Amino acid sequence: VKILIGGTDLDLNWFQSIILGLVSGLTDILPVSTQAHKAILLKLFGLSSEPVILRFMIHVATLAGLYYCCQGYILRISRQLRLARIPPKRRKRPLDTRTLMDYKMLQMMVVPVILSYFAYQKTAVWNHSLNWIALFVLLNAVIIYLPILLPSGNKDSRSFSPLEGLLMGIGGATAIVPGISSVGATTSILLLRGADRTFALNMALLLQMAVSAGMVVMDIIAMSTIGIGIVSFSAILYCIFAAAAAFVGVFLGIKVMRIMAVNIGFNMFAFYNLGLALFSFILFLTA
Repeated sequence: VKILIGGTDLDLNWFQSIILGLVSGLTDILPVSTQAHKAILLKLFGLSSEPVILRFMIHVATLAGLYYCCQGYILRISRQLRLARIPPKRRKRPLDTRTLMDYKMLQMMVVPVILSYFAYQKTAVWNHSLNWIALFVLLNAVIIYLPILLPSGNKDSRSFSPLEGLLMGIGGATAIVPGISSVGATTSILLLRGADRTFALNMALLLQMAVSAGMVVMDIIAMSTIGIGIVSFSAILYCIFAAAAAFVGVFLGIKVMRIMAVNIGFNMFAFYNLGLALFSFILFLTA
């Protein structure tokens, strides 16, 4: 299929669309670089960039997948917020203070994410530079490895201050830097502060919803600025394939991360990132 975006011809077939969608969804959740995997795939597919409409649909599917997998927790927060608005004497059950503290902490964590998007255009220039991506993937490996050096903790939101919430939100803000995983960075910062692994992952996934929503907004801005050109019916169909694959990728990624949070932790991804950084740099040298 041929998609015209801003006057540029981009060749993309259904298989490439599905692979790109699946890898994008999976790597948005695993503590590895989404942009590094995309850049490598695009190079292997012979493409210079990702069509903006394809990117938009993948981000929408990622957001939908995150909501689907986290909706139980989101609904619990919503119920507690409604209950908190009822006068104490009229409440039929006590408040879940931990859930409310989680929400307050999440509010603080979202602040750096929102602010980071003001620098989105400045960091976007690195998106297809394999040398820079390789360097940031190496940094990502270090970030993922750091919690190994400290003993594990069992803290939750009741043990953290608003200032620490802002600090943890910086992990989500790294989403604008190609090569660094926002889920990985957020989880690592939480673990470094002594958080329980399952709690750290849950907060990182909720924050990733804000990150994905921000990406959708940036895609809409990009489409309104440069347009989407001429898009055929088959192109839209392939974008739908990619979005469906991304949704599946998010679902699988969350399943894997939750199992690892309970059993073995996320240490192995630090070594995976080292290999990915090396491969990205080799690919850059052979370009």
